[in-house]
Amino acid sequence: MTKSAAKSSVKTATKPSETSLKRDVQNMRNELADRLLTLRAKHDLSQAALAQLAGVDRKTINRIENGHFSPALDTLVRLSSALSVTPSSLLK
Repeated sequence: MTKSAAKSSVKTATKPSETSLKRDVQNMRNELADRLLTLRAKHDLSQAALAQLAGVDRKTINRIENGHFSPALDTLVRLSSALSVTPSSLLK
């Protein structure tokens, strides 16, 4: 197979629209917010108590739970550890 034939057989991905990406990000933030709030309540923790256990600021917990903030991987790992769950379970 020639290089040009190989290139033509590769499917090109369609770039999602900016509106679609923003919607997907907000949906994921809302899902994370719901999971975090549910797990925090299940463990009977205040935002301040969870923040202390996870080593993050209480305002960070509040912003995540209100869907206003996308946490870094480090923060997700800290929160999941404090809640005794896997990081991926916060994102499912």
